[in-house]
Amino acid sequence: NKLSYMKKLAILVGAIALTGSTFAQKATTDNPFSLEGQLGFDASTLSFNAPTLRFRYFVTDNIAARLTLGIDNSSETFNYYETENTNGGGSGTEVNKTSMFNVAIGGEYHFAGTDRLSPYAGLDILIGSGSSTNDWSNYDGTGYNADFTAAIANKTSMFGVNLVAGADYYFAENFYLGMELGLGFGATTVKEGTSDITTGGVTVSNVDNEEKYSGFGNNFIGNFRLGWRF
Repeated sequence: NKLSYMKKLAILVGAIALTGSTFAQKATTDNPFSLEGQLGFDASTLSFNAPTLRFRYFVTDNIAARLTLGIDNSSETFNYYETENTNGGGSGTEVNKTSMFNVAIGGEYHFAGTDRLSPYAGLDILIGSGSSTNDWSNYDGTGYNADFTAAIANKTSMFGVNLVAGADYYFAENFYLGMELGLGFGATTVKEGTSDITTGGVTVSNVDNEEKYSGFGNNFIGNFRLGWRF
């Protein structure tokens, strides 16, 4: 009957209200810590970058300090052949290895949202360093070349300032998914490097000049995030 229906509706509304009050999601100074893993997306190459870790501490209910750590170690090997028929003739290889470490320190301001959704804007300052090596065997930079070898090494440093915007969505108590985008300035310095080139049994050592690059755009940040509040 109508009275029974109204009782059921009142119970349902009360249960939803109780759930909303006990399932408050956004971090506060009572539970100020969160740890998250990030997977960066490069829109220019449609590829994902190495994952990073971020630690956040809420100084107030809507202001958080953050520390992001990233490590990227990669290795690529390319093969080159003397003839198109790889079953005969000689072969050469190119092995490229990169090791990078970066750290970003910044802050976030969280706007009014809902118990589950917490939008924010912030600022990051990023510094990083790393190194790269290129080892060639029977390869001269253009293709197969018998008895040609090279060992090239460089060190790199970087600096960046980024404005960021994102949101946390709490799909379960203390767990959230997030998306973040950024816009900023980045500068990279490739320091003086060395190259040892051997051809015909003779080795020549060279020092490569330092090079600098800089740019402004959607650099460094474009992350999908999974976090845990504790």
